[in-house]
Amino acid sequence: MKIALAAAAVAALALTVTNALPARAAEDTFADCPALPAGADASQWRCEVLDSTATMSFGDVRDLPLGPMRLTFAEGQLDGRYAQVFGALRSEPVAVPGLPRATVRFGYGGHSDFQSNDERKGEIDLVAEFDAPYLPRDCATGVIHSVLRADGPTEVVSTDPLTLKFATYDHELAVPATENCGPLGRVVDHRLGLPAASGTNSYAQTTTVRLRDY
Repeated sequence: MKIALAAAAVAALALTVTNALPARAAEDTFADCPALPAGADASQWRCEVLDSTATMSFGDVRDLPLGPMRLTFAEGQLDGRYAQVFGALRSEPVAVPGLPRATVRFGYGGHSDFQSNDERKGEIDLVAEFDAPYLPRDCATGVIHSVLRADGPTEVVSTDPLTLKFATYDHELAVPATENCGPLGRVVDHRLGLPAASGTNSYAQTTTVRLRDY
């Protein structure tokens, strides 16, 4: 069974990217499932909703607990080939050590591939988005490319709907300097220790994924 993390095979298809992670009733879990591409046989597709908690160290920031994240995508067969459609990435902001009154959360960086194999669970491009009264609204790092690897076995939590749980990590990601942060951009980079090269950062998360047929 393929367990995944984001969408590239049909990147030209429509996608929806949002950041707010509102409180949702259980029946809304699959609200972000994307529309299937034209010609897709719905019986060969399913929607996956991944809820994750994570801890990240980057630059001079160590062991930062990130806010809850929800990632939604669909996977199936299109013209006899495996395909994916990205749905949404939602996350909650958390305070940033070293930056007064500032928060950070992950946004979607424009690429993902959730087809897992023996080498990885999946990969995704992210940006760390910063919010503070003294920073422009689009202040963020450059694209962070993360390849997530399994950290132990996958556990079956429930069969209705099918719900799985697993842990992943990435100790090789690089975190670029900030962009579009205005006159204080260099100060932000200095306070956070950015850019931070591969091998100096770490990311670990625990994910519960719910699966539903179309």
